[in-house]
Amino acid sequence: MSALSPTIGPVSTFPGFEVVPRGAKAGLVIVHGIAEHSARYRHAAEALAGRNIACFVYDQRGHGQSPGTRTHVSEFTDFAADLKLFGANVRQRFPELPLFVWGHSMGSVVVLLAAGDLAWARGFITTGCALDAMPKLDGAAGALLRMAAALAPRLRISLGIDGTALTQVVEEQRRHMDDPLVPRTASLGLLYGFARACRASRANAPKITLPWLAVHGEADKVCPISGSRALIDTLGSRDKQLVTYPNLLHEVHNEDETSRAVLFDLMSSWILERA
Repeated sequence: MSALSPTIGPVSTFPGFEVVPRGAKAGLVIVHGIAEHSARYRHAAEALAGRNIACFVYDQRGHGQSPGTRTHVSEFTDFAADLKLFGANVRQRFPELPLFVWGHSMGSVVVLLAAGDLAWARGFITTGCALDAMPKLDGAAGALLRMAAALAPRLRISLGIDGTALTQVVEEQRRHMDDPLVPRTASLGLLYGFARACRASRANAPKITLPWLAVHGEADKVCPISGSRALIDTLGSRDKQLVTYPNLLHEVHNEDETSRAVLFDLMSSWILERA
């Protein structure tokens, strides 16, 4: 990895890290999902940097090393504002680098919310898109969530996700379950905001015209694959693609080495073709 010049620690005003290869041809801002953090993307960033993609990863507010109540946010749109700010800082420091965004799971919804305001972004990648992961607000479950969040927005609810639902790699499962920076609960306020953001993202998708690559594991039980299908169906972009992988679970980037290599080859090729 001698071609890499990694920086670990604060990037902009957010904790995180960056891996910038010499002669990078494009940059990628990585937005993690709910109840996880930037360090879980170290291997992905290094793999993509080895393919000439500079990677910039940060902890979203209330996650990882970022300040704030764990997995709680007063306004879900704050996540989108943070992405806009973070990317603008990367653009300022690397003005000639074509920049793209990768959002995973809840991060995909953050990216969808922000996409129309990211003047520095050239295209987007989502994995495990979470558009269908939350209750629909016009249904009974959504109405219950809305009322509960109004009464007790900071009340914490179990997310009910363990490592076996994320990846089939046993070591990755153990690492996830033993990670002290991975909360097992989230606030009702965040979860209700998440559900509202899914609805808003569906409404906004037809206005998005930049290139988009959606990737989903066909065996994903955390975020139904219907979310990625709905995304690609409704996006206004003419350059949009859905790639699915049979038998892979939610974290396609944390599956076996062969599957990872295929994914990172796809992502890097897609980015460099549009850089």
